[in-house]
Amino acid sequence: MPVPPLLADLAGWGWRLLLLGVMAVLLLWVAQQLYLVSIPVAAALLLTALLSPVVAQLRRHGWPRAFATAATVLGMLLAVGGLLTWVVQRALAEVPRLSRELQRAVQQLPISNTTLQRLRSQLVASLQSTSGSLNGVLTGVQTAVAVLTGIILTLLLTIILLADGERMWAWLVTRLPAGGRVRAVRAGAPAWARLSGWVRGTFIIAAMHSVVLAVTMLILGLPLVAPLAVLVFLGSFIPLIGALVSGALAVLVTFAAKGLTAAILLIVVLVVDNQIEAHVLQPFLVGRYVRLHPFVVAVVITAGALVGGLAGALLAVPFTAAAYAALTNLSDPRPTRTRKARARRLHRRPPPPATG
Repeated sequence: MPVPPLLADLAGWGWRLLLLGVMAVLLLWVAQQLYLVSIPVAAALLLTALLSPVVAQLRRHGWPRAFATAATVLGMLLAVGGLLTWVVQRALAEVPRLSRELQRAVQQLPISNTTLQRLRSQLVASLQSTSGSLNGVLTGVQTAVAVLTGIILTLLLTIILLADGERMWAWLVTRLPAGGRVRAVRAGAPAWARLSGWVRGTFIIAAMHSVVLAVTMLILGLPLVAPLAVLVFLGSFIPLIGALVSGALAVLVTFAAKGLTAAILLIVVLVVDNQIEAHVLQPFLVGRYVRLHPFVVAVVITAGALVGGLAGALLAVPFTAAAYAALTNLSDPRPTRTRKARARRLHRRPPPPATG
């Protein structure tokens, strides 16, 4: 009995999709096992996409590539280090005030003293058991070493990519077979454009969110303005959930410090700010690069968080958009045509016959 064509097509698609799924799972498993390498590589790619315009601008002014790269990375380190130092100082200075105001706000809630005492005792016992165990100390040391190693490797890879990334890509392309070089260029260029566009657009949007929050909190006279502004900035790089979580924390601090009215005012400002982002900033700054449906974004972020935690949620959307751009251009049957090639063909084209 012959197999129906529809069933044959479904079977062909099924085993191919199954094979692709197995390959994706294996790649994610390898990346998870080698997280000390995979996360710094991904972070270095994002930093390179963000800083490469600065290096290009310095080179247009006559700077050698090595000096332009060194100046850009050093400027980034000084800016980030100075900002973190200032944020930590402000946080240490304002935490006692926030603690007193939070305690006063909690006392106003309809919770009995017995419940508060039981919760406090459980929290203290948990902290004492965690801090007193040797395993907890060793885990903390291992985490600190892993984070420090990841930061150093990320900076090193960023410097290498900024200084020699173009030549590395050209060398990699020339190692491919002749028929695959054009396909690699056709897939690599739009993928890098998507990644760069997402990083730069999201950076601008995150800066706008943090400035709006900082100005609003300063007007309301709230504590912890600098730490919360930095938290909102970082949370903006995680679509859908980052701004929600960081904004909720800012509202909680506002409620503890100034009461319900100030918290409602902050919520209104955050809602207006998010609407401006969704209808003005996202379409112009990020939307033309990350052409992914919100359903796909939600699924990708969830999968990234399950596989890689916070780092996976942060990296899921930009790299999915870059992979989608690469696959779309690879599946395009039309040949790649440059402007010069089209101009040469038009120049060689004979003129139309004269009409009498």
